[in-house]
Amino acid sequence: MTQNIPLAVALTVLSTLFLALAATMQHYAVGEKTVEKSMLKGSELLSLLKSPRWLLGLVLSGVGALIQVVALLLAPVTVVQPIGVLAVPWTILLATRIHRHRINSMMWLATFLTIVGTAAFALVAIRTAAEHPSLNDGKIAIGVLAGFAIAGGLALLGAKGPVAWQCFFWSAAGAFIYGLEAGIVKAVGEYTATRDWLGSTTFWFLVVMLVIGMLTATALVQQGYASGPAEIVVGAINTSAPVAAVLFGVVVLGEGIHMTSLSVVAMLVAAAIAISGVVMLSRFHPSASPAPILAE
Repeated sequence: MTQNIPLAVALTVLSTLFLALAATMQHYAVGEKTVEKSMLKGSELLSLLKSPRWLLGLVLSGVGALIQVVALLLAPVTVVQPIGVLAVPWTILLATRIHRHRINSMMWLATFLTIVGTAAFALVAIRTAAEHPSLNDGKIAIGVLAGFAIAGGLALLGAKGPVAWQCFFWSAAGAFIYGLEAGIVKAVGEYTATRDWLGSTTFWFLVVMLVIGMLTATALVQQGYASGPAEIVVGAINTSAPVAAVLFGVVVLGEGIHMTSLSVVAMLVAAAIAISGVVMLSRFHPSASPAPILAE
């Protein structure tokens, strides 16, 4: 598919609405299985497959993901992924409506920082994005495995770290894989367009890791829902995932070929601002009950 950045941006914005709805529904479903601040057991994770709300959230998430895949085929991953931060305000507004809690001024400030930081991150990425990625089999394999290792470290912090930070770390672990998956999707699309992909070991390795990553990230994010509010989960996802996606795009796929030292510094500062917003969300969120105020 030829590049069409404006259409890709519009599709990504649309996908954020579906992802926000999915996050809200799945958070409520998880809240029915366990008390907040606790870790889901394997049996509890499997029992979510029987929850109509959780399954509805899964369908909504799938629709959002498919829209985002189309966007990834139309634009560099460094452009598409950061725009997902728009799911944060949608999720906050949905949670406010359902839980009926007031959004305090610190939460608004946290949301503002998250959006502004990620928007700045995206703008720099758009201005410096390469037209097409480069494919190096060895670099791609190492990049994917390294990404999963980083996600594993974040998951360990989610399981063993301070209780106040468990929601953030669980969500960031799943988000890192989601961001990595965006890069893998971009690479798979480029392989099918430019290579003899049927005979490519790397192509099939990427497909397998895509499936493993999808299942693993879903389980990690459910742990995030079990240990904190949906707003924090979505905030963590939409700051950590763009960082992972852009790292993969720049380091592994060579999308940062036009970047200067100034643009790299600008992106690091923007990422720090966005992450500080999520940290503030974690600290100042008026703890909402995990149980939904929705009619069955």
